[in-house]
Amino acid sequence: MRERWPQIRAGLIVLAVAVSLFEGCPVPNVQRRHVERPVGQREVRRWVGVLGALGVETTPEELTEDAIAVSEAATRRHRALLAPFAPFFALTQTRQRWSLFPVADPEPWVMHLEGSRDGRAWELLYRPVDPEHVFLRERLEYRRVRAIWNPGTAGPRFDYPRFVDWVARESFAARPELEHVRVRFAKVRVSLPGEPPWEGEPSWHFEERRSRAEVAP
Repeated sequence: MRERWPQIRAGLIVLAVAVSLFEGCPVPNVQRRHVERPVGQREVRRWVGVLGALGVETTPEELTEDAIAVSEAATRRHRALLAPFAPFFALTQTRQRWSLFPVADPEPWVMHLEGSRDGRAWELLYRPVDPEHVFLRERLEYRRVRAIWNPGTAGPRFDYPRFVDWVARESFAARPELEHVRVRFAKVRVSLPGEPPWEGEPSWHFEERRSRAEVAP
């Protein structure tokens, strides 16, 4: 047994790697709530056009039902094949799930950090991808910080209010003349290839304000 232990250990390592690769293999996850969103509806219509150009005639409704059915079947098969290894993943917490080729939302959120002396006239301090307004850019765009303020599909993150507290304190410390800070998000539209440039007005969401007195240490 001792003489064969290197081969046994190598086999166990290969098995663990193979199972982890299979567990992490992206499986289509098409749910009705995904398709019902505006970006989902646009993708369905786009794929109906793509398939039509290839000679496959379908409708948005048919394509939606087919995609959901394939996704559910693939998920069931994936789970069934991994069932014998469930205790291993529960014990080690080494799951390797990730999304492959997620669809970029053409209506992103754009954060605006603004400061004011009187709470009425606002000065823009930071806005993503804006070389003229870069206050705290290095820290705000760091991936772990960005994950706190960047809204998800369900809205702002749980720690968003605490983030506003922090960024307000940083703003007041760097800019003594400011008495008020607000953070809000513009909902904009990014034109897709072949579309005319978007010239609409953004809508504003998730506004939070702080005064110097509210966040004083």
